[in-house]
Formats: sequence, structure tokens, C-alpha cells
Amino acid sequence: MPDAKNQHLLDYLGYYLSLTHSPRYAVLISGPWGVGKTYQVKRFLQHHRPEPKKLLYVSLYGLSTLDEIRDALFQAAYPLLTGKPAKLFGSLLTAGLKYVKVDTSSISVGDVIGFSADVYVFDDLERYEGNKSTALGYINQFVEHEGAKVIIIANDKEIKAGEDYERRKEKLIGKVLEVQSSFDEAFSAFVALIDDKFTQGFFKKNAEEISSLYKQTKKDNLRILQQTMWDFERVCKALTDEHRGHSDAILTLLRLFFVLSFEFKSNQINADDLGNGRGLAAMVQAHVEKGKEPSPMRRVADRYQNVDIDDSILSSSVLVNCLVRGIVDPNEIQASLNASNFFVKVADEAPWRTVWHWTERTESEVLAAVGKMSEQFEQRAFTIEGEILHVLGLQLFLSDIGVIKSSKRQVVEDGKKYLDDLYKTKKLEATQRDDYALRFDGYGGLGIQSSDTLEYRELFQHLRESSAKALRDTYPDKASELLEVMKTDVQLFYRRLCITNSDDNIYYNTPLLASLDPDMFVLTMLDLPIADEHVVFMMFKSRYDHSQLDNDLSTEKPWAEAVKRKLLDACETCGPVTGKRIKMRVAYYMKAIPDVAAVSGK
Repeated sequence: MPDAKNQHLLDYLGYYLSLTHSPRYAVLISGPWGVGKTYQVKRFLQHHRPEPKKLLYVSLYGLSTLDEIRDALFQAAYPLLTGKPAKLFGSLLTAGLKYVKVDTSSISVGDVIGFSADVYVFDDLERYEGNKSTALGYINQFVEHEGAKVIIIANDKEIKAGEDYERRKEKLIGKVLEVQSSFDEAFSAFVALIDDKFTQGFFKKNAEEISSLYKQTKKDNLRILQQTMWDFERVCKALTDEHRGHSDAILTLLRLFFVLSFEFKSNQINADDLGNGRGLAAMVQAHVEKGKEPSPMRRVADRYQNVDIDDSILSSSVLVNCLVRGIVDPNEIQASLNASNFFVKVADEAPWRTVWHWTERTESEVLAAVGKMSEQFEQRAFTIEGEILHVLGLQLFLSDIGVIKSSKRQVVEDGKKYLDDLYKTKKLEATQRDDYALRFDGYGGLGIQSSDTLEYRELFQHLRESSAKALRDTYPDKASELLEVMKTDVQLFYRRLCITNSDDNIYYNTPLLASLDPDMFVLTMLDLPIADEHVVFMMFKSRYDHSQLDNDLSTEKPWAEAVKRKLLDACETCGPVTGKRIKMRVAYYMKAIPDVAAVSGK
């Protein structure tokens, strides 16, 4: 079907190429990035009759010198003389020229063989990295001296090259043709390139929906449209037949995916916006900050009024993987859809999740789930930090709307007792999590209810303190294990305690060593082979050299001071060579550890 929006371009190019005389000017095809300039020109040349006897097409993208443009033209003219054949031919040519005593230092194969064409196409002028005025001067020779027809493709508005460029452009360019974004034609072409038959059919069925979303972007970028369609095809391939058979779910998925893909690929939102800017927590935060400048994601929501960007059919982590990292994990995607309102079976859903999705569940379903959640709470069944916070946040919410009789204050007291009971029975996770991530990002792909309230923050703080206490309780056992590691694998011992490029450095900021007996540590250390003993000394320097004893490892400071003193004391009872070695290494590797005698003023 002819492209009505760009018929002027096709008509004029047809007229230009059909001229029987040299026009003595070039035609500039202009338009913003992604609008389809190259596609329109290539499509025209493919169908234009009669075909040009000789056509050379080159992209200037990434080129920076006239020699590189010449090389690109030569490769287009003689595609067989590229790569190894070109090198072989060039070597033979150079040898022949040297034989007849010709200087070959500034001569290329193209200079000797040459090239010519009836029509030259120079694409991506705005991405030429050299002087664009000089490039136009070079291109002008094909128009003026060869009498060829030249088509230049560029986003002309992006070029800021000064008066000289404008002067040369005025001399060379006889006609500027603006390309208009033509959704219908481009969409049909893009759909034809989709391999997955289900996705292809779904695109055809929902062409008007996709067209509406595309127009709301106000970007006219067909390249982004095509990339988004390819990405969505990958997601569709990861779905089960049950998912594909639910047309409403796939349409909701398409709306969310296309909108966020359009916005991400056009740099309107970033990975952090995708990860943290959606969901209930983000909506609450936006409400709290009402009157302030809206976040990028809220601006997206305002632009696409008919799309719910907070829809949980794809979790934020899945969207980040798909759109940012290019990761399409079938298990992850299927799990996200299964938890959505389209596929979830309330009977199989965790009660707290049913309560969280109260806007998508019936009154009876929510109330039944509240009862089950309360029973589990009394049984101390929740032990994962994220789930505990969800339940506490939901209880505050339920108290606020009158579903449960407990006041918010009572919810806080009951919550603290819950955490204390888990700590006493050693069921509380002994972990160090990112406070911000837990408070605002939520858990399990869902934002935490009531996370903006003082009551929730009080509970959150109590959880952090209890969890930190549970973590400290594990130090003695972990320290003992670490001492055994020092005997058997001193390199792993070093990596455990110091920042390296390895995932093994799990204790670099944990004051674990304070749980060890200094005497036992020194005896074990001095019993190691000399090379392993050296690694332990290196650990002290790497671990403490950046003021860590005054920060994260402050509680380890007395232990480090004691070890330093006992190592020096050991020098008095060992041989002179060993004593000298230990003193030298203490002085160099343990410099960051204060001298106890000096600190006490003795």
C-alpha cells in the first residue's frame, strides 16, 4: 500500500533519478532519529525503475576522515576486494608499484583502481565524527565533477556545524525532503519480520491499540517501535499456552510493556525509575509529595491515561531484567503473570498476598484472608523479613480502615512482641539488608502498605535492631569457622575479610574477629607456614588501612590492639630471625592499629 505521508518524497526521488542530464545538486532526506529515513530511501531504490546502472550506498556513522569515506565507497564498489582478498590484492599492488619505483606511502587500492557510480547515497551524515563541512565539500565533487546524482540522509536539525557548513550545504543541496513518520506502513513491515506466529497474530489484531500508544509517545521514532516489538516477541515466547489464551491478560501486558519500553528507550525514564517508581509505595509517596515536581514515572502515568503503569502483571524486577538487562527468564515471567489478577487462584495464594491485592479481590475473599493471616501471625509463622514487614504494614492499613479492632498503637506493640519472640526462638533472619530497599521497594514484587507512617517506621527500626542482634549472636561460631579456614585455606581467609573482586568477601565490614580469643589467634597464626603467616599480616593492612577501625569495625579495635601487642610480646620468646621478621611485619602491616602503650600515655 503506498505511503501517503511520504508520497512527496517518493515522487521527487523518482523525478530526480529519471533526469536525463546531470542535475548538479544533491537531495537531502531529513527527519528525526528513528523516523524511517533510511527505510524510505532503501524501499524507494528497491522498487524504482529503471534501476540505476551503478549505485553506491555508504553509512558515515563512526567515520571521521575523508580517507575512511573513500575506503567505505571502495568497499561498496568492490565488495569482493575487502577483508583478506583486499589485503592480498593490496600487497601485490604495493609490490608492483615499488618495483617500478613509485612511492606507495600515501596510495591506497582505491586510488589506483578508482570507483564511479550514477547514484551515491550517503547515510548518517549527522553521525560523521569528522568535520561535516569538509565532508560536504568531498561529496560535492561527485555532483560537480562526475555529474552524479547524490542523496544525503541526515537528521539535519541535529547538525550544529557553523556558517561554513551552512554555506556548503546551500551550494550542494538543491532539495530538502522531510520524512514523516508513517506508522501504518512501518508497522506492517515490522509485523512481517516477527517469527513467532502467536505474537505476529496478536500484533495484527491489536494494531489500533499499538498505534494509539505509539502516537501518545509524541516521539515519532519507528526504530524504537520495532525494537519494542522484537522485545515483546521474546516475552511472548516465554509464556505458556494458558497465558497466551487469556487475551485480556496479554493486552494488559502489551500496554504496560510497550509504554515503559517506549519511555525507557527514549531516555524519559531509567532503570531506577523502573525498579522503584511503580506500585503502591510509589503511588503513596507521590500522594505525600503532592505539589512537588512529579517523578519521571508519574509523568509517564499522566501521559498514558488509559494505561495502568502500576499494574503488577509484570513485577518491577522482571521489567528491569527485560528492558534494561535484556534478560528474559521464562520462569520469572510466568511466575509474575501467575500472581496477577488474571491467573491467580485465591485458594492457592498466600493470605497476606490476597489482603495486599484487596482492590482486586472480593470482600469475602479479603476478609477470609485477613482471618488466616491473623492465625498465622499468632502462630509466629512469618519468619522472612519481607513477609513480616508486609504483614505489619497490612495490619496498620487494616486498623486504619476498621477491618481489625486493634488500634495502630496496639499493632505496633503486638508487632514488637512478635519480633522479640522470633529472636528468642532463634527464628529471626540474621541478615544485613538494605534499609531503603526493604522500606520502599517492598518484597516479592509488591510495595509495602503503610510504609510512609511513623508506626511502620518504628516497627521497621525494631526489626533492624533485632535482626542486627541476631546477626551478632552468630559471630562466635562464624569466627571459629574462620579460624579453621585460616589453617586450611589462607587465601580464602583473606578474601573473606577484605574487599576484593571476589564474592567471597562477606565479612569485610563485619567485626567478626572480635569474637576470637587474641591468644588463640596469635598461636594459630604463628604456627602457620611463613608464606601463610605473611598473608594474614597482609589481611590486617587491607582490612584496617582505610580508617575502618573507627567506623564499621570499631568494636573490633580492642581485639586488633591486643593481637598486635601479643605478636610483639611473642618476639621476646622466639629466635632472633623470627623475632625480627615479626617486628618488621607488625610495623608495616599493622600500622593502622593503635599502639596500646602509646594510647595510654605510657
